Amino acid sequence: MKYWETRNTFHKLYILLGVFLILFGNISLYSHHTGSSDSPNATARFVDPFTGKREKPANYLVMTQDYYQSTRENSHLFTTTAFAELNFFDGRFALNASVPWNYYQQRGREDAARIGKTYLGFKYQPFFDLDKPYFFVIEGAVGFPSGPDTDRFTGGNYYTGSGFIKLGYLYEKWSFVTKIGGLTPLSRPQPNNLQDNDGIPFYLRRPSAVPPEPEYEFKKTALVSAYVTYYLMPEVSLFTGILYRNPYNGVDYSKEKDKANPSYFTEASAGFSWNFSEKYNMSLAYRYPLQRDREYRLYQSAWTFAFSMEWGSD
Repeated sequence: MKYWETRNTFHKLYILLGVFLILFGNISLYSHHTGSSDSPNATARFVDPFTGKREKPANYLVMTQDYYQSTRENSHLFTTTAFAELNFFDGRFALNASVPWNYYQQRGREDAARIGKTYLGFKYQPFFDLDKPYFFVIEGAVGFPSGPDTDRFTGGNYYTGSGFIKLGYLYEKWSFVTKIGGLTPLSRPQPNNLQDNDGIPFYLRRPSAVPPEPEYEFKKTALVSAYVTYYLMPEVSLFTGILYRNPYNGVDYSKEKDKANPSYFTEASAGFSWNFSEKYNMSLAYRYPLQRDREYRLYQSAWTFAFSMEWGSD
């Protein structure tokens, strides 16, 4: 029953996302474009193999399906993410939003589904002509609290800020992209409280009612990724990349469970991207964590499939 309630809620979020596109998409159809032109440098699509998203500002919608095999929680994790972006000022600036939905295929217990953390963000390409073979993009986003109802939501009941600088260069049939930044918690952890529903904040309680210290603390997280793409033809490309994250688990740090973990996480990826029309693109990436010890391995391997649709280009 909880599964269907969660799924219905997720469908409502998709409807809201569609309304967002209808309200603002009609404006952008006539007053903005995706920065494309007849130049192959401008029309080349830089697609992040770890997320399936475009690196430069664009008018597009992407549906991403991630499959994580044999996670540390003894389950297979399926994550479906809806991401929409609208660009302004001739491809210099864009606003975006994303909503994930997680389905846990668990061993020895009932499967579960949760809505993940919602993000609202922007991209800004301040320098260089859009037809040049290189780009510099500033990206930021805010993740909103998932709420105390852990039966329906996941991702952390706190605000998260993210910021990245992205550099890319296209040389003949090769493209090179690097992304540097991280995540930072914008809220403080609150102690676990069995009386969360009585309407009294924990900091207004009597000393005798103060709950124990939280089991988790929040850590600022550094993220660095880089990938190389080779264009077999204008429509088809192959890519490979690597991702570095410190600390190992990201923002959420368990004072007890994470002491034995490595200090950082690394992951390699490889895949292909296919522009099967002027507006539509799909990509498939295989992701392989480089920390393989079963005691702390986050997952055995992962696949990321992304389908995207552009609109509004001249």
